[in-house]
Amino acid sequence: MTGKSSLVNTNKLVRNYNGCTGLKTGSTSKALYNLSASATRDGLSLIAVVMKAPTSALRFSNATSLLDYGFTNFEYKSLATKGDVIQSVNISKGTPSSINAVVENNCGVIIEKGNDVNIEQNISINNSVSAPISKNQTVGEINYVLNGETICKSNLIASDDVSKINFITMCKNIFASWGNLFRIV
Repeated sequence: MTGKSSLVNTNKLVRNYNGCTGLKTGSTSKALYNLSASATRDGLSLIAVVMKAPTSALRFSNATSLLDYGFTNFEYKSLATKGDVIQSVNISKGTPSSINAVVENNCGVIIEKGNDVNIEQNISINNSVSAPISKNQTVGEINYVLNGETICKSNLIASDDVSKINFITMCKNIFASWGNLFRIV
């Protein structure tokens, strides 16, 4: 049978546990039965590690209990998603005269379910942003703080390129604004 193959996985959770993403089983006479099991549900990824279980069945049962505990008691809270627009930034001596500052990386935190936490968002944008600006250039930073401790941060980056204004673009802008002033409605 050419071109056919099969995979055997000794991690029974891969077939029987909702959200299981895998990992590794192992056993030796000294280490007994071991398992690293991973699972993801609703954006929350967990890893359970069981070592020195006396039986193979017990390692799967213990890993299931650990993962169930994690999914029952904790959740992933997304704070910002890569590409989210945070605010518009004025660019001096540039055309266009503003760009969007967007989040460079996802930011999130694992919290206890039912625990209403007060997470502060602190945005810091460079005060004097001058052209030229390259797309993805850092223009600021966003920090998320819980109980005085930074739990996540990301750069804020330019959404687009901004060229430095020159004599020709300055003349075009002046003529365009004059045209708007004298336009007959």
